[in-house]
Amino acid sequence: MIGQTVLTAMLPEHLLLLGLVGVIALEIVGRAERAALALTFACVAAAAFAALRLGLDGYSAAPFAGQFSVDAPTLLVKAMVLALALPVLLMSRGELPDGEFAALLLSSLYGVCLLQSADSFATLFLGLELMSLPVYVLVLLAYRRPQSAEAALKYLVLGGTATATFLMGASLLYGSGGSLGIDAFAKALAASDGLSRAAAVLVVLAFFLKGAIVPFHAWAPDAYEGASVPVTAYMATIVKAGVLLA
Repeated sequence: MIGQTVLTAMLPEHLLLLGLVGVIALEIVGRAERAALALTFACVAAAAFAALRLGLDGYSAAPFAGQFSVDAPTLLVKAMVLALALPVLLMSRGELPDGEFAALLLSSLYGVCLLQSADSFATLFLGLELMSLPVYVLVLLAYRRPQSAEAALKYLVLGGTATATFLMGASLLYGSGGSLGIDAFAKALAASDGLSRAAAVLVVLAFFLKGAIVPFHAWAPDAYEGASVPVTAYMATIVKAGVLLA
């Protein structure tokens, strides 16, 4: 019964993981050219449809209590974000047809989906990093442009700053409330002590940095300019949407 719950609740994530394994297999046998993008498109479309169907059916479950759960709004958000990735894949046919782009995109999308279902700051951190780390490499895929390496470095440095800020905020939340649950953030917002307020501010700042929200958007112009068009589209839509919705 637990296995069935995990399989159903995480069906969009499982489909993305299936696509990732398939792309890696295609790379190993040397057939990733074009086929990787077709497989990725099919898996992302299937994951979006699965999330939409489960969301419309009002499905809700907590396969990992306190860490990961899904309900109708969460599933509909996942369906929307995954659907936004489909045009990005279509745009990449001319510029990035190989398996590297497909594998990195699927990995990042897995993190985006994980963000939406996180019930603790530990899971939230895992989702943030799974979403962000592949994007650093995606920026570098446009290595033919001289500004790509500089853009990737700036993105990496400021992304690391956001990660450190998030971890500090989560640590302070745990220190003030003794819990890493998402509800600890709401309690910190309502608290009057300086420790809780500092924790809430640091967490919000980290999300602002990750999502390039003004005035923490200094890395975005260079990263967007240095990356290829599909990667820029992915960063400007899916990454930003994933962070803001989370």
